[in-house]
Formats: sequence, structure tokens, C-alpha cells
Amino acid sequence: MADEAFAGPVDYLVFAFPEGAAISTGLHAVLERVDAGVLEILDLELIGRDAEGAPVRLSLADLDDIDASDLAVFDGVTSGILDADDRAAIADGLEDGQFAVALVYEDRSLASAAAAWTSAGGSELFSGGVAIDDLEDALSEGTER
Repeated sequence: MADEAFAGPVDYLVFAFPEGAAISTGLHAVLERVDAGVLEILDLELIGRDAEGAPVRLSLADLDDIDASDLAVFDGVTSGILDADDRAAIADGLEDGQFAVALVYEDRSLASAAAAWTSAGGSELFSGGVAIDDLEDALSEGTER
């Protein structure tokens, strides 16, 4: 995770898939970003629903398009950041026959810039996200002027 000098934004992404969907290409794309130092996986969970609709954790081994070499790379990525309430909310959004991939990650894309600025005597004053709705409003107001 981030060091004391800089913590990138932490965010999440949840995708729903039909049973049998091939997700390994997407997982490998995430790993490429990890290898490049652009993001850090804080939690990765597969979530489905049982016959009564209750949330259940799935294993990568349960998926059709994941082979044994893929499994070892993802050992230990389930950290518990997502709790039972999170899994229930995700399961509520699933339709019959779907499962979800939930990824909690830290965006490290500016870590090297932050390290350079810190070593130049700078310190982070503010950080945060911008709501897409606010951004769209600002951009549309800017084009109307």
C-alpha cells in the first residue's frame, strides 16, 4: 500500500457477468497495471448468489476460463475490505445466473511524481475525487459561456 508521503486515491469497481463469462483477459489487464506500478489491488472478490439469493463468495477456481497458473498470481488478494454488507449489496444487484467481480484498488499512477515533489520539499495539501455529475455540469457550463 501507499507510503507515508503519498497515498493514491482508493476506489472500487464492480462488474456483473453471466455464468461462464471469460474474465481472465480482464484479470490479466489488471495485473499489467499492478506490474507497471500504476495500481495496487487491495481486495478482489468474486460474488454470486445461492439458491435463496443470499450472497456467496466464489473462488477463481470456480470459473471456467481460469487455469492453474492464473490462480497462483491471485493468492492473497482477498483482504476482507469488502464486508458482509458490501457483498449483500453487490448480490442484490445481480440477476439470476450472474456473478460479480469486485475490485478495491489504490491508484498509484502519480506516486513517482508525489515522491519527486516530496523530495523537493513539497507536501500534499489536498486530494480527492471529483463527482462525474459535477464534472459534467462544469464542462457544460463552460461551453455555454
